[in-house]
Amino acid sequence: MAGSGSVSATTDDSTHYHNALYGPHFPDPTIHRDGNGTWWAYGTNMNRNNDSDELLVPILRSDNLHEWTYVGEAFDSRPGWTYGSIWAPDIHYYDGEWVMFYSLSPRPWESGEFGIGLAKSDTPNGPFTDYGQIIGDNDHAGGGSIDGYFVDYNGTPYLFWGSFQGIYLMELTSDLQDWKPGTLQQVAGDAYEGSTVFYRNGYWYLFVATGTCCNGYSSTYEVEVGRSTNFFGPYTDVSGTDMMNYNSDNAGIAQLTSNGRFVAPAHGDITTDDNGQDWFVYHAYDRTGPEYVDGVPARQFFIDRVEWTDDDWPVIAGDKTPSLQSVEPNTNDSGILADGIYEIQNVNSGKVMEVADASTSDGANVRQWTANDCNCQRWWVEYIGGGEYRIVNENSNRALDVPDGTTTDGASLQQWPWYTGAPQKWNIIDNGDGTYRIKNIATDDVAEVYNAGTADGDDVVQWPWNGGDNQRWNFNFIGGVQPLWDGRPW
Repeated sequence: MAGSGSVSATTDDSTHYHNALYGPHFPDPTIHRDGNGTWWAYGTNMNRNNDSDELLVPILRSDNLHEWTYVGEAFDSRPGWTYGSIWAPDIHYYDGEWVMFYSLSPRPWESGEFGIGLAKSDTPNGPFTDYGQIIGDNDHAGGGSIDGYFVDYNGTPYLFWGSFQGIYLMELTSDLQDWKPGTLQQVAGDAYEGSTVFYRNGYWYLFVATGTCCNGYSSTYEVEVGRSTNFFGPYTDVSGTDMMNYNSDNAGIAQLTSNGRFVAPAHGDITTDDNGQDWFVYHAYDRTGPEYVDGVPARQFFIDRVEWTDDDWPVIAGDKTPSLQSVEPNTNDSGILADGIYEIQNVNSGKVMEVADASTSDGANVRQWTANDCNCQRWWVEYIGGGEYRIVNENSNRALDVPDGTTTDGASLQQWPWYTGAPQKWNIIDNGDGTYRIKNIATDDVAEVYNAGTADGDDVVQWPWNGGDNQRWNFNFIGGVQPLWDGRPW
């Protein structure tokens, strides 16, 4: 069962990484860091057509969170309590052992009981010894007995679990091999699966997946989040709605959702780097890669930053969609402007940069116009490392771009879908007077209003820096992406 082939992160220099990190098939990732600083990730590799092709929980390792190497399989053989496919592992280090809670689906599909099992190992690379089933569909009213997530709460072991028939919480026995009757309670509605639980700053956060995972590019999977000051709930989302009230897919507020390239991001885990930065690992499809591999949905391995608002809500990946390029983990690299939504105002004319006629077309012209609160005049400015930014129009979700990377002085700027090319990357340089110049990485020219024009509609072009006010810009902060904002593309 070969598993060493991979698509790994590539870097432009020492401060960038690119998603996807590993593929073409590594869904439902879980992650944990050992005492030596190495991260270990485990994923699903089920194949419903041919079980001989399945990896029994593939294992990856990384020393930096963005370059991953295949290690092997967690199990030497399938668990014996039912014949089935292993998926959705959950890894933790507990009481001196590596413990894995895993889901087991019967083969053939729905020929038997779904359930969650336990396996343990002295080392993160296994092999893991199976300790059998903990809970199955026959143990409680309802079903959905998969997708476990373990939490040690004040010295007592608990397991969150569930899939589209409620998210549940139950206390485990001290050896983790059973659950205690009378402790089972529901904490979220039928809209969810793939729980991740994280504690921060006085809140317990419940990250859950909703939507369809496995319909290729048509999948609607995404992440919603609830929180509670009480471990046992109630968990409410940013609108104040109890997560118990969501029983239909994609009915809440998305905190990570699809964009034009990456589809159905969800079902992941959280870890923290040496700088205290939190990271969410998850799976998604890449429209530039395969949709299916050997008949199996090609869900690849991703990672993105988790930022926190002043009122302690998470914002994943800056704009709540998967990043194509971002700043590497464990670096102190930062930009002179905070990530956020800005009006970019020309010093000479007082007018703002916009996409002409609020166009969403590739190649549409970028010009200046009197400020009028149109989203075509607002830009998502995001630091991507190495002194470089991407500048993306809020209306069109397309990036500020030099056409074909031309070095011609006076070339008009345009918008174009983000593809990480140098013509779309910009240095934002402090001019020392409170203004900034915007210099293209590919051409070394700066953005200016052509011929120092002051009229609505005057072109924004590139030109060598000469210090003119038409080359100086104010970045007027509008705000960050807020948890209440829902960026669903459908």
